[in-house]
Amino acid sequence: RRHAKPSAPQPPKHHTPVPMGVCASKTSTADTLIGGRVVGTTPPPFGVTWADRLIDAPIGTVVCFDNGSKKKSMMSLALEGDAKKLRENVGAKLLDNILPRIGIIWNELGVVKPIVHGNASVLDAIDLECISQVFGNTYVATSSNGNTHVFSLSYNFPTCVDYGFLYAEHIAQGHLPSPPGAGEIEATAVFRNDKSELMMLWTGRGGDSLKESWTRQAPFDYMTGGVDELKIELGRMVGVTGNPKWRTASSMQVHVNWPVVEFWFTSVYDGTESDGKVLTAEMDQTSPEAKAAFKSVLAKTTFGMGPSTTDIIAQYEGIKVEAILLLTDSGDNKVKAVLLGSDDEIMGSLLGVQPLQEAKIAGVGNFGLNAGTPKFVNLAENSMYETFIPKSKFGTSGFAPAGSFATAIINGARV
Repeated sequence: RRHAKPSAPQPPKHHTPVPMGVCASKTSTADTLIGGRVVGTTPPPFGVTWADRLIDAPIGTVVCFDNGSKKKSMMSLALEGDAKKLRENVGAKLLDNILPRIGIIWNELGVVKPIVHGNASVLDAIDLECISQVFGNTYVATSSNGNTHVFSLSYNFPTCVDYGFLYAEHIAQGHLPSPPGAGEIEATAVFRNDKSELMMLWTGRGGDSLKESWTRQAPFDYMTGGVDELKIELGRMVGVTGNPKWRTASSMQVHVNWPVVEFWFTSVYDGTESDGKVLTAEMDQTSPEAKAAFKSVLAKTTFGMGPSTTDIIAQYEGIKVEAILLLTDSGDNKVKAVLLGSDDEIMGSLLGVQPLQEAKIAGVGNFGLNAGTPKFVNLAENSMYETFIPKSKFGTSGFAPAGSFATAIINGARV
């Protein structure tokens, strides 16, 4: 019996209505500044507070990792006749095959189960920096070199001879252009603007004696993995700390809640790169050495309520926050918490939840956000015990919301 070839996933036909009278998109970043006009006071930094489990961490959240050897292929080294480098590359390339590129948060302990089944290009991607949900079970992950990997996730239920497993189906592979000589892409965000167009926003790392970075925004075609280069908007992003040793951006998400549009992001300081600080695998993120070497800021720039302003929501010591996921209220769509993912190099990665509460002033209304004490679990160590992959290879670089496949996992399915 012949079966029809499955069609590509289609986006939902409904979208959030936009108030009448909006002439220009509030999500436009053309000639705008993300990270500018910092208002309010900067809160003191949080250290790492451990939790037994994170009940607010959404099960099924999709995670990407910055694994993948950037070394030359063994074939190219053989052709160059470089025997020494060829020997050095063998181990890296062999290890490369088992390192996770993407996975899902499997339980409240922060255990990540790698996704290894499928034909998607993302499973062999090099140095993934970020991931976004396009819609439903469709995602796009981006490498530091600008290559995009669009794929869909599905859950194959268990049979009498095998466990169930998640399968990554290839959709497209494309590329995001960067300014000439601008370096690598550090963060991306996919969202829908007021015209219900699917948009891609991307930016560079900044730092390295630069107090700012560039931004680009354009309509995104998930069927090709590319953007409409004739409609690219040029913008800028400045470092909220004013310190050029800090990376301007390490992660980013766009939250549209009309008439307000919020650009959430993190900025990090990596003292092992900029100041030669040394960490060892025996240290953890609460040690004085870690607190001196790694620092992070969570911030947001708000458009749509007069001139744009930036709020520093929270600061952290001992971790580099390289992944965020906004957790919103199902009623008013406001951000109630932020899922935090760190990439702490040789020490591994943590998973945390940053609770938020609106600051209220009597007779005035809501005024900003107060950040409660965040709690963390050891994602890398707990995942290592489940997968036997070294904890230093769980370098969390991006989060995206769970799709419908998560229902099976929440109901106890094995992966």
